Amino acid sequence: MQHKLFITTVWLVLSSFSFGQNKYFEIYNDSALLKKDNNALIKEFERQMQKVNPAFSFKSLTTEIPAQFMPGQYSEKTNKIYLPLWQTSIPAMESFLTDVGGSRENAMKLANLFFYGYFLPHEVGHALQFNTKRVPENAYDMEYEANEIAITYWRSSGRGKEMDECHQWAKKMLSKLKNPVPPNTDAKKYITTHYWDLVKDPYQYGYIQFSQIVQIMEDPSLPDFNTYIKKYF
Repeated sequence: MQHKLFITTVWLVLSSFSFGQNKYFEIYNDSALLKKDNNALIKEFERQMQKVNPAFSFKSLTTEIPAQFMPGQYSEKTNKIYLPLWQTSIPAMESFLTDVGGSRENAMKLANLFFYGYFLPHEVGHALQFNTKRVPENAYDMEYEANEIAITYWRSSGRGKEMDECHQWAKKMLSKLKNPVPPNTDAKKYITTHYWDLVKDPYQYGYIQFSQIVQIMEDPSLPDFNTYIKKYF
């Protein structure tokens, strides 16, 4: 009896610990859990920033889960990060991910890796840019820095394996995507001018994001997260 009671107690403790952990890199179909996990990420970012500048604050930055699909994004007007659940994303994103991933199984893997893992600190990175008033002058650099933040953050958080997977998948997907910037055109100016049109097309915007990810992943000069964030203060 005592042995059974001990096993039951241990199981309950481990279960409560497990269910209380942040998921990340897994598809979310629970709005409350996605909001909780991303808000926890925001708080962790804020703690890291305050090690550099104790006065820093995200000014009540929080996560909003829209009822209808919209691309994950940070809005400086509301100081909120908007993240869609997978069930609202399926019509817009599953066909694209299946196409560039090669199968529906790979599409789910890509959703896990990128939409509910990699891109979460990317959006917090945009919030950092605006809340420190260190927003790059063009959209290309704004996205590039947010990608640097995401990669350095996940690497510093023990997610090197996931980052390696993102790197390999980004290279595979680029082989199926075309550069939306016309030849002999200033890429930064073009992307800035046509930014919101590009965002609406996952094939065009995907090329921009995944090409940046590959470039940053292969940059040997990229510092660690704690060193990188000092540029904002």
